[in-house]
Amino acid sequence: MSMQKTRTDADAAADPLLAVDGLKKHFDQSNGILDRLAGDDATVKAVDGVDLTVREGETLAVVGESGCGKSTLGRTILNLEDATAGSVRYRGEELADKSDGEMRPYRRDLQMIFQDPLAALNPRQTVGEILTAPMEVHDIGADDDDRLERAKDLLERVGLKPGHVDRYPNQFSGGQQQRVGIARALSLEPELIIADEPVSALDVSVQAQILNLLDELQDDLGLSLVFIAHNLSVVRHVADRVAVMYLGEIVETAPVDELFENPRHPYTRSLLSAVPRIDPDDRDERIILEGTVPSPMDPPSGCRFHTRCPVVIPPDDWTGTEEEFRDAFAFRNHVLSAELDREAAKDRLRAEGRGTDEGSVAAYLVEQLLPRDPGDLPTEAADAVRAAADELAAGNRESAETVVSEAFPSPCERETPESVAAAPDHVAACHRVGD
Repeated sequence: MSMQKTRTDADAAADPLLAVDGLKKHFDQSNGILDRLAGDDATVKAVDGVDLTVREGETLAVVGESGCGKSTLGRTILNLEDATAGSVRYRGEELADKSDGEMRPYRRDLQMIFQDPLAALNPRQTVGEILTAPMEVHDIGADDDDRLERAKDLLERVGLKPGHVDRYPNQFSGGQQQRVGIARALSLEPELIIADEPVSALDVSVQAQILNLLDELQDDLGLSLVFIAHNLSVVRHVADRVAVMYLGEIVETAPVDELFENPRHPYTRSLLSAVPRIDPDDRDERIILEGTVPSPMDPPSGCRFHTRCPVVIPPDDWTGTEEEFRDAFAFRNHVLSAELDREAAKDRLRAEGRGTDEGSVAAYLVEQLLPRDPGDLPTEAADAVRAAADELAAGNRESAETVVSEAFPSPCERETPESVAAAPDHVAACHRVGD
């Protein structure tokens, strides 16, 4: 099997191997139940304007919570999903508008490793057939015997035995199945592999083996990798750069050491705070994000993270402290997300043996939805909290939403942040970065 080109200084300085600009993938749900729930616009904005580059020989990790669009991004880059908008250029060639037939020559250079190895392998084929079928399609190898020898070499390269060519996928452990999946991706001698959470379904000890294997293969073959993961601790020792994704958008991109030492986006900081550290002095205080991830069918305005951000910015005319504003803003978000309504409040008050008149309900809503006593807030803010609670207790949800929206605005929810350079090769889309 021929070896890939080794990366040179000239390669590193040249155009990126892969360039993604403004990539979007929206899923139309207009014919399903979700449409009736969501109203007229029932579009899931899974990937919504992503920019990233992959250089020759590097590993770019894409990290974020489950459901943020990472896997869809990987599939859309490889044209396994049709892009809604945007550009994907591989060695300067546009891929996003190509048909399945037009993509065929590029499939040899661009491969994918899937999250669930068993589901990605044909249970009716032997490992030998799984590895040689792509070679035959792309006319690799002189004949069947040559392709079989190549398959055996691949198995050895990924830490399996040549004799395993006659086994079926269900005869292997999960870690061995993923090694077969890696061997299949390597069978066409690609330049770029997108690995979609390749270790998330494996035990921790097996994860380390697979990560080390990918690292070795990259060094030996000069591969470029897009490594998709939801756990930052997994990527620390395998990635060159990291792109952090939230609700369909990339919010921060930086070299891996720079990101771990100097994260600039609040979402990145929260992810890093969950990474286990051996040295007690090196542990950050855990940042617990409030609220749930908003729906990609109706993402928040402005910065999409503002509904959960622990450092949301107060307006210029706010007279209290930033901590006081964040508590008031949290009350606002609780009201807008309808987390606790009048009837639910009454049920809880009855269960506690308390009164259920409107005044009691309003006081209970403030108690549950505001993290501090309203008297601690500036007078106008406290009045707005009580007014919104009164409207909720009276069953006037729209009026309550209007009160909190007008009383507690933030530039974070009104203005979309641009990606700003925080350091060389380090950008973050946050209003607190730059000017």
